[in-house]
Amino acid sequence: MGLRFEGLDEPEVELHELNILVVGCGGGGCNSIHRLNLLGIEAATTIAINTDQKSLKATECPNRLLLGVEYTKGLGTGGRPDIGEECALNAAPMLSKLFQGVDLTFIVTGLGGGTGTGSSPVVADIARRCGSMVISIATTPFSFEGTNRRNIAMKGLKRLRESSNSVLVLDNDRLLHMVENLPVDQGLAIIDQLISELIKGVVDILTTPSLINLDFADLRTIMEQGGVSTILYGENADPEAVVRDAINNPLLDVDIHGGTGAIIHITGGSNLTMRRANRIVSSITKVLDEEATVKFGVRVEEEMEGNIRMIAIVTGISEVKGPFAPAVAAGDDLGKILGKYSP
Repeated sequence: MGLRFEGLDEPEVELHELNILVVGCGGGGCNSIHRLNLLGIEAATTIAINTDQKSLKATECPNRLLLGVEYTKGLGTGGRPDIGEECALNAAPMLSKLFQGVDLTFIVTGLGGGTGTGSSPVVADIARRCGSMVISIATTPFSFEGTNRRNIAMKGLKRLRESSNSVLVLDNDRLLHMVENLPVDQGLAIIDQLISELIKGVVDILTTPSLINLDFADLRTIMEQGGVSTILYGENADPEAVVRDAINNPLLDVDIHGGTGAIIHITGGSNLTMRRANRIVSSITKVLDEEATVKFGVRVEEEMEGNIRMIAIVTGISEVKGPFAPAVAAGDDLGKILGKYSP
């Protein structure tokens, strides 16, 4: 005998829509924001922040904020992070309003200069104080830019890690090897394109329905594992090749063995079977810590027919304790020293 329930009205609850903000700080960050807007991102709001008025005007972004006009006259910081920091601190009341009600903030910056290095930790700290989860994506200088700029970047990276829930670090030297034979403008555009596709990929994972969904709570669980984070990206028709390409060519040259958390998303066509998805996820998890927290999602798209794409964020790696920033020579391997910046 069936049961009928009558007169039971569901309570009206206003569901919260995920609010995502992507902020570019300084010249490098604004370049990535510019590329991201050209690529198109509908599920997040973008903001470009700079002290250089000319550079800011050239940035394709609906929301632009010029910092420190009273100090810099719109001409930049001259490579001084202390000025970039002061400009951001003076704009704290305005920045606090921007982050009200924001659930997830991506902060993109290039380290080693003045505005990005100085302002990004301040912006990250304000966002967290307003209740937002903060994922910062930072690029480090090319080796040919010299030891001084590299040391400035390392000090800025330490502060950015202290202000963010998690920091993903991309080594420009490593990216350079991927595009070394391209013209300069195309090579730099590809670097920005990689960052933009990463952010767009994560936003799409959280906002677009999948067969196996990953939600904001999953991302928060993984990112709060702590430690250094890195990104794995692979695209191939063969499941083993996807993982092999991703592990052998991470954007940051660190060892993911022993990682304490991972969020893995797989996209493929109608030929993406459960067996193939399992092989991909298992290949990643087998090198992580036995008690690692792993979340994964799967999506099928027509345009991915015959191909498989994997995006993975691995956290809790390279846990080498060290309270002070070491001197960094121009040729040093960033991947080997980055672990010393764990809080």
